[in-house]
Amino acid sequence: MQVVHEVVDTMTEIDVREIPPNERHDRIHATFEGLDAGETLTIINDHDPKPLYYEMAAEVPTFDEDAYTLEREEPSKFVAQFPKVEADPTVDRADIGALDGEPHADVFPGRSPKTVRLSLTAGESLPEHEHPERNVLFQVLSGAVDLSLDGEVHRVKAGEILRFDGDKRIEPVADEDSTALVVLAPKAAE
Repeated sequence: MQVVHEVVDTMTEIDVREIPPNERHDRIHATFEGLDAGETLTIINDHDPKPLYYEMAAEVPTFDEDAYTLEREEPSKFVAQFPKVEADPTVDRADIGALDGEPHADVFPGRSPKTVRLSLTAGESLPEHEHPERNVLFQVLSGAVDLSLDGEVHRVKAGEILRFDGDKRIEPVADEDSTALVVLAPKAAE
């Protein structure tokens, strides 16, 4: 006797043309979150929902962006399929802007390497300190930071990254409102 397993793709549909614009994304996200893996959220819109696609791809790890489809059925009717998959337990995702904690926020608490979001207002600094037995990656996401390493100042602008030994004395000073991502990786045993 042969047993056949059938995968059923259940679909939930939202016609966002009937929802006030300021409520659409919240409703879409809440509905998508309520789906089980293998289900699909169908969205009907009066325009190409490309911004929503990019938002979901960047923020929702269970959105299967490769299986996303879009069909224009009429001049003002676009039908988009947003499939949901199982979250990969080996992949962590965080929204830097949504993290709590000033000036430090632990991006992935309890995980190694330690990753910190650092937010400083213009002129704000942290006291000189070290990160012994660590290699440090310091990437400025926005703004500009004057980073003192053992007394030598390195200006780091948005989009730039420094890698240095955590045994150096470090003191960041924000030249303007700034956000940086700091990765503290354990040094490899020699």
